[in-house]
Amino acid sequence: MEEMNFEEMRNQFAILKEQLKKQEIVSDRLLRETMKANRSKINSTKRMCYVCAAVAILVTPLNYYTHAWGLVFSIATCLMMLLCAVATYYIHKPVDNLNFMRDDFATVARVMARFKKHYDMWLYYCSPTIGIPWLIWACYEFAWKNAPEGVNPWGLTIPVIVGAVVGFLIGIYYHFKAVNAAKDILAEIEG
Repeated sequence: MEEMNFEEMRNQFAILKEQLKKQEIVSDRLLRETMKANRSKINSTKRMCYVCAAVAILVTPLNYYTHAWGLVFSIATCLMMLLCAVATYYIHKPVDNLNFMRDDFATVARVMARFKKHYDMWLYYCSPTIGIPWLIWACYEFAWKNAPEGVNPWGLTIPVIVGAVVGFLIGIYYHFKAVNAAKDILAEIEG
C-alpha cells in the first residue's frame, strides 16, 4: 500500500514538473514578445531621427539660396545633421543586431543598458555642446547678419528660438520614448 502511494506521488510530481516546464516556456515566450514590442518603440525613434536629419539637410540649401543663412552656416548645419544621423546609427546598431527570440537575457540586458547610457549621454552632454552654439549662430545668421534693412533683429530671433524650443520638446519626447522602452525591457528581464 505504501509503495502504491509512493508511486502515485512520484507520478503526480512528474505531472507537476511537466506543467511547470510548459508554464516556463510560455512565460519566456511572452517576455520575448513584449521585448520585441518595445523594440518597435526604439526603432520609431531611430526612424524619426533619420527623417528629421534628411528634412534638415534638404531644407538647408533652400535657406542658403533665399539668403536667410550664409554658406558656411549651411554647410555646418548639414554636417551637424550628418553627425546626428551617424551617432543615431552607432547607438542603435547593437539593438538592431539583437535577436530577442534567441539571445540570452544577459546579452539583451547588457545591450539595453548600454543603449540607455548612450542615449542619456547624448542628451545631457552632446546635445547642449552641439545645439547651443548652433542656436546662437542661427540667431546671428538669420536675425542680425542677413536681416532685411529696417527689421528689428530681436523680432527675427523669436521665431528661431520658438522653433528650437518646439524641436527640443519633440526631441525630448522621442528620447524618453526610446529610453523608457529600454527601461521596460530591463525591468522585464530583472522582474
